Amino acid sequence: MNPSQDVATNRPVRSFSTRVVPPSPPNGEDATPLVVDVDGTLVAGDLLVEGVFRLIAGSPLRLLVLPVWLARAGSRAALKRRIARAAPLPPDTLVLNPAILDEIESAKASGRQVWLASGSDEFVVAPLAEAVGAAGHLASDGHVNLVGTAKAAALVERFGESGFDYAGNDRRDLAVWQRARRAIGVNPSSRLAGALRALDMDARFLPGPGTRLLDYFRALRPHQWVKNALVFLPVVAAHETSADPYLAALAMFVSLSLCASGAYVFNDLLDLPFDRRHRSKRHRPMAAGKVPLLPMTGVGTALAASGIATAFVLSVEAGIYALLYLVVTLTYSLSLKRKIFIDVVTLAGLYTLRVFAGGMVSSTPLSPWFLAFFTFAFLALAIIKRQSELRGLLESGRPTFAGRGWLAEDLPVVGAIGAASGTASVVVFTLYIQSPEVNELYTRPMLLWLLCPLLLYWLGRMTLLANRGTVDDDPVTFAMRDPISLLTGFAAAAVFTAAL
Repeated sequence: MNPSQDVATNRPVRSFSTRVVPPSPPNGEDATPLVVDVDGTLVAGDLLVEGVFRLIAGSPLRLLVLPVWLARAGSRAALKRRIARAAPLPPDTLVLNPAILDEIESAKASGRQVWLASGSDEFVVAPLAEAVGAAGHLASDGHVNLVGTAKAAALVERFGESGFDYAGNDRRDLAVWQRARRAIGVNPSSRLAGALRALDMDARFLPGPGTRLLDYFRALRPHQWVKNALVFLPVVAAHETSADPYLAALAMFVSLSLCASGAYVFNDLLDLPFDRRHRSKRHRPMAAGKVPLLPMTGVGTALAASGIATAFVLSVEAGIYALLYLVVTLTYSLSLKRKIFIDVVTLAGLYTLRVFAGGMVSSTPLSPWFLAFFTFAFLALAIIKRQSELRGLLESGRPTFAGRGWLAEDLPVVGAIGAASGTASVVVFTLYIQSPEVNELYTRPMLLWLLCPLLLYWLGRMTLLANRGTVDDDPVTFAMRDPISLLTGFAAAAVFTAAL
């Protein structure tokens, strides 16, 4: 006999021909238990990673405690136990693999027992086993980290050699598949699938959520980069014609876009249980389980660091602006977005911060008129975003957001504040048109009055659409794909050009 090699441990393992498979009962029924792995198999994702981010989302200061827990835990199993106790993961907040759920139901319908066997802690696995109707479960218990050979030994002890079928997805599961009767691979890599077939020629394969490169790209929310185009506003408003200010603003745009994508990754990791209950956010790649969580933490960190580094290469002041933007954004994700009305003020402030950054890197002074106009306009946009979410909340019949301070009954008040802010921005603009400064920049300043009805129309329409629930999530990204908004923008640009 020429033993094959276990690619996970590089040790000789029994070839398929040496495996003893119990014969089926004479009546054709199969009573062999089906054992299902959890992380990456039944659940799309890593429960330890989810637990860590839920721990931080519940209390951001615990981010400082985690290194202490890691140092004191003494073992990975002990750390899992501590995190599982501090941050429960209710089954209804997790994404379960439909193919595995079907496999479980099929096994139960044929009279077979279904067990869960997981390296995750028992405090997390037990509720999940109950939710799927499993007969029992095996899991890490704070002392033993039930993965690889430890899991294989525990299953053989309970069910006997080749006394169970096993569904898993990880290379560490090869140690378990070696000792199972039948192997089921869930969305394995081609290399793992080959190793699994070497163990069991009759191995079955079930689909998982599947990860595409496009899903990674979507997780970075590139459509939100359009908001960073605000860095060009000071240059455009100052009627700059040389290339240098625009190139400086472009570098700042790249820096803030990298920081924004990094911050969005961590925002989505912190908001997983809330996003999965949201009408549209549940389709985001991380919330839907389409991308692995642990690698995304590295991606988010790398993007944020690259954005800060890019800004500091531009100038120290640019680096400070980028760092401030990132800090405010992460603070918003960790805490401020759960504070009523502070959340919309922070969003408006982030819009304004982009404008300040653009003015600084391009050495373009910002007039009080400019700042006053955009302060009210940005507050109106931030409120429209919240107004749209409240409309969705009202339609869902729920009284409040999970993890937010807003109530569905706040919708009329929010709409009134948004309309007032939008109107205030137009009033500021009319006062600017009559100021002495306008004659220094425009040859035909009276044409600027045509911008007032365009602004009133667009802001009023956006407020009405948000109240109807048509504006989904962010008003800026909505406007970029809304034909009427684009047409209004082209008309405003034409007026602006004619007034020069």
